Amino acid sequence: MSQSSEKTTVRGFNTAFDSNLAKLEMIRGERNLRSLFEPQGIAVVGASPKPSFAKCILNNIVSCGFNGSIAAVNPNYGTVDGVNCYKCISDVPFQVDLAVLCVPAGNILAVLQECKLRSVGAVQIISSGFAELDTEEGRARQQQIERLAKHSPTTVVVGPNTFGVINLHRPMIAIGDSRIPKIVPGGVSCVFQSGQMFTIMHPLIGRGIGIGKIAMTGNEVTVTTADVISFFAADPQTEVIVSYSEGLKDPDNFAAACTRARERDKPIIMLRVGAHLEVRKGISRHTATQAANSYETDMQFLKGLGVIAVDSAEDLIETVVAFKASRKPRGNRVAFASFSGGMGNMMADLILSTRSLNLVSFSDQLCKRLAAALPTFANSFNPLDLSAQSAFNTEVLSRCMQILGDSGEFDILLWGKDLPMSIDDESPIGMALKAFEAEHPQIVLIPVSQMSGVYWGKEVDGVPPMFAGRPLLQGTGVSVRALDKVIEWHAST
Repeated sequence: MSQSSEKTTVRGFNTAFDSNLAKLEMIRGERNLRSLFEPQGIAVVGASPKPSFAKCILNNIVSCGFNGSIAAVNPNYGTVDGVNCYKCISDVPFQVDLAVLCVPAGNILAVLQECKLRSVGAVQIISSGFAELDTEEGRARQQQIERLAKHSPTTVVVGPNTFGVINLHRPMIAIGDSRIPKIVPGGVSCVFQSGQMFTIMHPLIGRGIGIGKIAMTGNEVTVTTADVISFFAADPQTEVIVSYSEGLKDPDNFAAACTRARERDKPIIMLRVGAHLEVRKGISRHTATQAANSYETDMQFLKGLGVIAVDSAEDLIETVVAFKASRKPRGNRVAFASFSGGMGNMMADLILSTRSLNLVSFSDQLCKRLAAALPTFANSFNPLDLSAQSAFNTEVLSRCMQILGDSGEFDILLWGKDLPMSIDDESPIGMALKAFEAEHPQIVLIPVSQMSGVYWGKEVDGVPPMFAGRPLLQGTGVSVRALDKVIEWHAST
């Protein structure tokens, strides 16, 4: 093979040369993104006692337990909700690492210039009224921000038209929403162009999965999805990277960011919207992302980079759960066992329709051994219906699990259950599954509930449904799709 043929080009990106340059640019930019996620001093510009995004952001920073310095900036007040308020950024008596701007679009440039003079590390522009308006005035304002940001070596600008930033490890919650769940820090970090996507915190924390950092990038005038992914790739607190994207603005940097993440075994799960022409007009008016017209090319691009693409918020969430509920298996051979023949049939249909999962056929020897241990009204093939009676017979259940584990005929065991409830470690089922894991560590065991959502039974009490400290997969179709993507990703690493 010639040297030139070894080089690959994706969307004009020469990975043999440009990737290294893009990586260097990202590494140089990490210092300023640290100001965004790990500030020691925060100023909320435009905060007032009146109900607003600014007031909500200020209150969240205070109430979440942020232990750095906090200031409000507004010439009309001396304090705002107990926080000292100053006329301008220049008057704030401490170093401002992060300035959150909640002022009218027409005033943004003047505040940005002041931030530049004050060497503010990062500026998050919450305000709308820029290129997303699709007007000459809006585009001109955004261009002014871009020019100023390019000539400011110390200040990084995020936005405009964003919702804020979160770092639960700090903790720091600087978003304009009052519905904040209990803080559970963890290894899932997110970059979203849409502000409402931050609510992924709620179902993930409700499933026992902690959040690390969330950035909302909006119009991405300077800081792009690629920049944030690169930061997460190098972040020791991030294990899984999640993204909502309306278009890839800088494919060179994006490819380099994905390479950094892949080198560190960090999966990237992305919901890239815009599959239909009718949606692309909405994207233009939402984040002014002109790259919306490159959807088909982007999807091929993502596939080539090993990014896990999903089609809905539900699939995004369940794919995260699938990574947290399992580990890398030795292969893709799947067995399914439950007390329900109906659920087994559903799951078998779904598994057989995937690209990466192989629903194995049990050998005659294994079927005979299972049949000898099971009641006559159970079946002994895959998917395995142990029958409801086996749930009350500890000896039968334990014997079947031992036979399955000793067979060596599969790599993944999906344990089917009815409702999204925790499996009590001390229950007969819990003890049988724990013994299976202890005796057969080479097999990945993943509980899956037939139903998804919140179970309003006596068990709830705000405790996430878990088994052995891991979340359960919930729902049949969405769980199998998620697991298919996770196993495919593991197979390629």
